[in-house]
Amino acid sequence: MSMLARFKRGDFLFRQDDASDRVLLVKSGEIEIWRNMGTDSVLLGHVRSGEWVGEMGVIEGRSRSASARASEDGEAEVLTAQQFLERVSNDPVLARDLILRLSVRLRDIEDKISGELHSFSHSGSGGPSGPASEPRGENEIAISIAAESAALQASIGAAPIRIARLPFVIGRTPAENETLPSQHPDLSINDYLPFRLSRQHFMIGRTVGGFVAADLGSTLGTLVNGQAIGHYFTKDSAPLHRGENHIVAGGSDSPFKFLVSIG
Repeated sequence: MSMLARFKRGDFLFRQDDASDRVLLVKSGEIEIWRNMGTDSVLLGHVRSGEWVGEMGVIEGRSRSASARASEDGEAEVLTAQQFLERVSNDPVLARDLILRLSVRLRDIEDKISGELHSFSHSGSGGPSGPASEPRGENEIAISIAAESAALQASIGAAPIRIARLPFVIGRTPAENETLPSQHPDLSINDYLPFRLSRQHFMIGRTVGGFVAADLGSTLGTLVNGQAIGHYFTKDSAPLHRGENHIVAGGSDSPFKFLVSIG
């Protein structure tokens, strides 16, 4: 039987490098996800009611790659690794979401952003579900990306960048001794140690129902209109709506703040 555990603001539910021996389903309250980067700690985002914490560490059999600390009082259902795997085997929806996430992670990044790219599902956790995106026609919706912080403006300029073709990938310019990514990003941005951006960090893509932003397995994740996506969170993609969308790459206090306009 799983157990229900209460936590207070400031409590650590687990710490980076701990063994991945349990999974939590948040019932109330809010949990912050932090990752240590040398002497710095980076807030990656928040996990809220109805979301899982620590499930991918159990599935992948790896130690914790980040810490989970309560930012509000609340409670969570705590499952051992075996209990969680049994839950997955008896819950088709949960099993499907995990399979979709793993299928994306096992796929080369190049496959995810090439002309064979599959769309990302709104209802799932960011797995393949449809045909590749096509070039935008003249009469279709206009999409642009711009810097929303002074630091990013200094790197890419203040003028919005028109996105003429999807998928559109944003990433970091490789450092001198780093290997080149499998495919050069459409928007390559300079960053310096400790890196907030990954070489292929996130992309703007298209689904049957609209548009999404998808994290590309980045080190520090992505925030899309306040929703955290990526390795540490329940989903790898989030929908984009008409009008202005706010995207932060590399932690909540990252200087890489983008404004994606659709309309």
